[in-house]
Amino acid sequence: MTRTPTALHLAAAALGLCLAWPLQAQSLYQQTVELPTGLEYDSNPALTSTPSAGVTRWRVSPSYTLLRRSDADELRLKLGATFERSSNTALSRNRNDLHADTQWQHASERTAYVLGAGVDQSALRDTLLEETGQVFVADGTQTTRRLNASVTHEIDALHSFSAGANARWNRFTVGTLPDSRQVAANAELSRALAPGVSVFASGNVSRYVPEGFAGLASSTMRGVMVGYRNRLPGDPWAWEVSGGVARYTGPFSDTMAQAAAQVSYEGPRWSASLGFSRQPVVDNLRGSFSPNQQLRVGAEYALTELTRIGFDASSVRTSGVLTSTARVVGLRVSTELSPLWRLSLQLRHRQVERANPLLNTRANSTVGSVLLTYSHPDF
Repeated sequence: MTRTPTALHLAAAALGLCLAWPLQAQSLYQQTVELPTGLEYDSNPALTSTPSAGVTRWRVSPSYTLLRRSDADELRLKLGATFERSSNTALSRNRNDLHADTQWQHASERTAYVLGAGVDQSALRDTLLEETGQVFVADGTQTTRRLNASVTHEIDALHSFSAGANARWNRFTVGTLPDSRQVAANAELSRALAPGVSVFASGNVSRYVPEGFAGLASSTMRGVMVGYRNRLPGDPWAWEVSGGVARYTGPFSDTMAQAAAQVSYEGPRWSASLGFSRQPVVDNLRGSFSPNQQLRVGAEYALTELTRIGFDASSVRTSGVLTSTARVVGLRVSTELSPLWRLSLQLRHRQVERANPLLNTRANSTVGSVLLTYSHPDF
């Protein structure tokens, strides 16, 4: 049986690298500690069409980050946890989620390398809703272990090449979802037309293998894209657009057009972004790939030097077992109480629709939260 790395294995390996790395004159260690804690009220945690009583959650998420820079190398280790207590565990379980992430970067004159690994535990309901717009009534935990590597190389003054590979292992505490592993690789070749302006062509391949359920076959997805990128130096606006085709095979198969677009603005007081994507994604409810479409908008405004107002909205749709669409609109206000303390208020409205030829259901929930965060940037 193949064994995957645990959070303790990854953390021990990262600490070993930090301690074994010889101290140099130009090296720099930086440690950051963050402790967000707050209360959240959710009017319909399971997002059912006939809402039950709401639930209040208390949540605290301590984290520690160690950053080491030395010449052309950078090593980052982040360890954290999320502890959550619910006023009604029948609707929303108490949670003790762990998080570990480590990443090493090396940059030479023309080439950059990245290696990373991590483990994350999260609420299954939240992960499905965020990634695919799907709703799962049972409250469970998703554990994801991941390994990734990438390289970017400047071939000459006009051409550059990048490639990457990653592996993921998903485990679910809910027995009706198959555990899975996924391996993916991608490559991109770009040509500069002017400083900050380029065209590119990319390709990717991904293999998804469900585990633990007899009769479920693996799926393979392949795709190609061509695009245009505009990020002029000093320009507050940046944008990118690409399009192509993707095909996935397995228990379900299809060929579909895929596309992506991204526009962002970064000004003295305003920042905003708009993103769109249409592509096949892993559908854990279906045990295969499924078409997915996402639209995300975000904006933030600095009201004063200490206070910021933010807005975000998203629409995520997946055509799988059911055609599921999730729309989320959020408004937040955050202010610095001191150099180390920050207070945030957030209000979100969530709406989901599930449809098939015989059934259409809709559900809504409102989530309000208050969050107090202690953050020490150089502990």
